[in-house]
Amino acid sequence: MNADSAIPLIDFDQFLNGSTDRREQVASAIDAAFRSVGFLYVSNHGIDQDKVDECFQWSKRFFALSESKKNLIRRPPDKSIYRGYVGVGREKVRERVCIKESFDTGNPDEDEQTNLWPPEELLPGFREFMEMFYQECSKLVRQLLDALSIALHLAPADSLAQFHEASLFAMSLLYYPALPTKDLLSGAHTRIPAHSDFGTLTLLFQDDVGGLEIAEPGSANTETSAGFEKEGRFRRVEPKPGTVVVNVGYLLMRWSNGRWKNTVHRVVEPPNSTIGGDEMTPARYSVPFFASPDPATVVEALPGCWSEEVPRRWKAISAGDYLRRKRQAVYV
Repeated sequence: MNADSAIPLIDFDQFLNGSTDRREQVASAIDAAFRSVGFLYVSNHGIDQDKVDECFQWSKRFFALSESKKNLIRRPPDKSIYRGYVGVGREKVRERVCIKESFDTGNPDEDEQTNLWPPEELLPGFREFMEMFYQECSKLVRQLLDALSIALHLAPADSLAQFHEASLFAMSLLYYPALPTKDLLSGAHTRIPAHSDFGTLTLLFQDDVGGLEIAEPGSANTETSAGFEKEGRFRRVEPKPGTVVVNVGYLLMRWSNGRWKNTVHRVVEPPNSTIGGDEMTPARYSVPFFASPDPATVVEALPGCWSEEVPRRWKAISAGDYLRRKRQAVYV
């Protein structure tokens, strides 16, 4: 498996604070990364590292609670609800059960989804911090969408951020418990099998354990997640302090008419793991933030992404209907 040298690192400060020319250069660099890899690292992204560190501290405190206390805010059985605590074995990808726990939250102002929080006396300050961090990530998503709109020279009427006004995003705290390394290497257990995200953009903050890998385009005879898992090659996405990993979701790939890659990825054992003996793979924590268009959005090829020479690859699709189907398929 190759290292992450081909995954670009973008300094976002020049977009946030630079001249018009600098902003355009950063936008072009993001465009190039999404066209070639579909993933990138972003440094100087505007979210203070102290806040990122504190988010991981809160995550560890939450998952250290007893199962009974976490189950006070267990995700309801109704699969149309995507909020609350999800225990080990309650989430699946391609019919394979994931060995992880999650706590999922979203926009506190959303009408259809109500966030579930532990009692304040159980984790004082947890809700306040998480709602603040959600807003920080929402702001960064909009700035990245602005960069992509500049890269495509979109008119204001077609700019991507306007289709995300409702901020119906999802933020997850993820905890992968320690496991015998031989169970991961043998396939007896999986953290997350190969898959691709289905929204617009995903932000990912990860700890220093490692295990995230992305598929190398063209390394399998099919572009399906299952095909890459079976015969494809994967590249490690090593943790880089001070950065956030950003990747393209399916709807953004479709919006761009395939210009930007919706790359298959997975979470496996960290590098240098061996199958012999009683070695344990350490616990891993990460914080993904999933951005999606407003439900009423009709996703179809954007101006500049199609022509007579490059026809539209897909028909128009309702973002809300698509996301609803995909989300309901995730939970066991």
